[in-house]
Amino acid sequence: MESSRKNRLVALSMIVAGVAAFFLFLYLTGHDPDESPLTLTEWVIGGILIGPGFGYLIKWRRARDS
Repeated sequence: MESSRKNRLVALSMIVAGVAAFFLFLYLTGHDPDESPLTLTEWVIGGILIGPGFGYLIKWRRARDS
């Protein structure tokens, strides 16, 4: 049970870290979403940064259910 909580916490922290890294990327590139919408490249980079956390969360859920 404790391992399950730890794995869920790891997945959630990966998601939060990915979101933070994406906003840091936008800040460092000087992009202001209020002035212009995100480009396809920026959406892809956001997905690359945030996606592994969701993948780990799905992996955790499947392991917990089986």
